[in-house]
Amino acid sequence: MKTKLRKTYNLLIRVFIITMTFIFLYDQIFHSNDIQSVIDFFPQAIKSDWFVLQLILVVVLLFVNYLLESIKWKYFIDKLENISLLNSFEAVLTGISVSMFMPNRVGDYFGRVFILKKADRIQAILATIIASMSQLIATIIFGSFAEIIAFPKIFAIDNSLNFGLYIGFIIGVIVALFVIIFAYLNFSVFSGIIKRISGRGYRKIKKYANVFSLYSVKDLLFALIISLLRYLVFSFQFVLLLWMFQVEISYFNAMTLIGLIYLGVTIIPTIALTEIGVRGSVSVFVFNYYYESMGIINGSAELGVVSASTVLWFVNLVLPAAIGAFFVFNLKFFRKNSANGKLD
Repeated sequence: MKTKLRKTYNLLIRVFIITMTFIFLYDQIFHSNDIQSVIDFFPQAIKSDWFVLQLILVVVLLFVNYLLESIKWKYFIDKLENISLLNSFEAVLTGISVSMFMPNRVGDYFGRVFILKKADRIQAILATIIASMSQLIATIIFGSFAEIIAFPKIFAIDNSLNFGLYIGFIIGVIVALFVIIFAYLNFSVFSGIIKRISGRGYRKIKKYANVFSLYSVKDLLFALIISLLRYLVFSFQFVLLLWMFQVEISYFNAMTLIGLIYLGVTIIPTIALTEIGVRGSVSVFVFNYYYESMGIINGSAELGVVSASTVLWFVNLVLPAAIGAFFVFNLKFFRKNSANGKLD
């Protein structure tokens, strides 16, 4: 009876997730003004000689992006359960599918860990969170340097007061980055901190607290390097799409503005599906400010930026989510605990 119940519960949750994912995808794709903007712009954009080649490169970089993420997640999860790179890749795509209708993509953590057969789920979620922090830090690093570059364009530094503020800003950013990176690379100390503040209750959470001490500085540095590479990959996708949709901007300036955009999007709480609107709005605001500061009036740039941002969202989230939905059938939300025969 327990086995039948377990299979029934697993099936019902799988069907629910898949149904919700495709309902949200359908609503966003067929009822979005941003998608319509892309459709309207496409006949003009496709006239470019490099359009097809750039589009192919964007799709290739999609797989590079998530391959890097799969390598990183496998590296961290192997401390708890050995999995293949293919299993890791499936878990990453499944996580994207589950996260589509959940705030701030928290479903990404749950979607991944339920593919595991033996590892403790809570430990796996904690390991996934630690690995994901490296991506957040990578975004903060690039975003911070983008702020340093953009500061003189926002505030004139031709007088001593503003120049002094600029120097102070640079020092503050560098110090903040050093503290953040140092704290991340020494994340293992949290095990000791939790032990001290939990007192007698430490026995109950010991196996979870120990997750923080599983990863050495070398492990955390490896994750950070992978995350920095990922950032360069999906940022370059954005640059390619801007060029595809005829936004005239240099690579350096585009990367600076993209750094500000990603930093802004990271700060704003979103559901993955509504992120298309948030990212589009932030992108347009940043690019419009850039063109105004340069004294350039470019009416078509806004449509190009919205189109590039929308296609990037579609390629990097919608396609993986649609593929990941098929892997949801491999998830086991309830499994038999071999130690006591109970559902886990």
